[in-house]
Amino acid sequence: MIMKRFAFIMAAALLLTAVSCGEKAGITCSSFGTLSTGEEATLFHIVSSTGASMDVTNYGARIVSIFMPDRDGKLDDVVVGPGDLASFENGDRFFGPVIGRFGNRINHAAFTLDGVRYELDANESFEGVPVQCHGGREGFDRKMWRAEPVSEPGRRGVKMCYTSPDGEAGFPGTMEAVVTYWLTDDNTVVLEYDATTDKPTVVNLSNHTYFNLKGRTAGYVMEHQLQVDADTCVQNNLQFCPDLLLPVEGTPFDFREPHRVDYRIDMPSRHLEIMHGMSACWVLRDWDGTLRRAGSLYDPHTGRSIEVLTTEPALLTYTGRGFNVDKYPYGKYGPIDKFDGMLLETIHFPDSPNQDRFPSTVLRPGERYHSETQFRFSSR
Repeated sequence: MIMKRFAFIMAAALLLTAVSCGEKAGITCSSFGTLSTGEEATLFHIVSSTGASMDVTNYGARIVSIFMPDRDGKLDDVVVGPGDLASFENGDRFFGPVIGRFGNRINHAAFTLDGVRYELDANESFEGVPVQCHGGREGFDRKMWRAEPVSEPGRRGVKMCYTSPDGEAGFPGTMEAVVTYWLTDDNTVVLEYDATTDKPTVVNLSNHTYFNLKGRTAGYVMEHQLQVDADTCVQNNLQFCPDLLLPVEGTPFDFREPHRVDYRIDMPSRHLEIMHGMSACWVLRDWDGTLRRAGSLYDPHTGRSIEVLTTEPALLTYTGRGFNVDKYPYGKYGPIDKFDGMLLETIHFPDSPNQDRFPSTVLRPGERYHSETQFRFSSR
């Protein structure tokens, strides 16, 4: 336990050293350690002209940290999770990675495309029904991506590529996936996703970073003020897949105006009951596939804010109700407790391959999948 704690402290020290205010804008690369498979991971440290920074690794195409200023100009890390490779490999899989080939859940771990039924690798089961979540037991979060630094006027980033072979986790087609993370000089983190395939398949890529705008002190994220540009929310079935589409009016999911995340957490709700707490998927208003505003998150303690823009039709959040200090002792700055972080996951709807009412997630040869999300940071 002492050695583990020492490792946490050293990882935190390395991350803090990387954000000294005298840093020059640019990208540096360093070793991030070795997986149990023998593969070597790389950590990319990106610094903007304002002094903000972001760390990403090619293991899982994963965001490790984002340092942004508060209202007094103090930089702090707004990403919750581990800071070392061993914890990413051996702990909870879903701190900061790309999730795919299909993000979130596919009910019955199967879908039919062009008359052919595909059985997927199931990594969950609810009420005896198999479900695939985030690409199965060996999703994109478990893969080592090919990576290279990239730079354009006003922004710097890392481009990462992964070739998903035909049949991986049950999905048809060899798919070439490309994810590019950018940090701009106006404190915006841009996530760009692209994919092509040689056979008809389905794809739904997203990022699974947990945010807490308080910084390293973290703590109760439910005090944050959330606003979502949505009039409709999904009520799940017992497999945590979409069932009903319901108006947000008069529900715990009405965030058309900013509210504390927990402002109606005790209101009777079948969805809250099914999900055992605050976990929601909103139908974004007037979606047409162009980049548009989805919502915002604000911390009144530090003044930090994120405005979310996306080409995706849905915004999904989960508020870390399953975290606890015994299960998650390996955070960068100490154990991760219940409600210490929340997702702002932009995505196509869960179980879309089985539900025609949602925008299609089918990708065919000759087509290009493209998705973009922006996290625009500011303070007030």
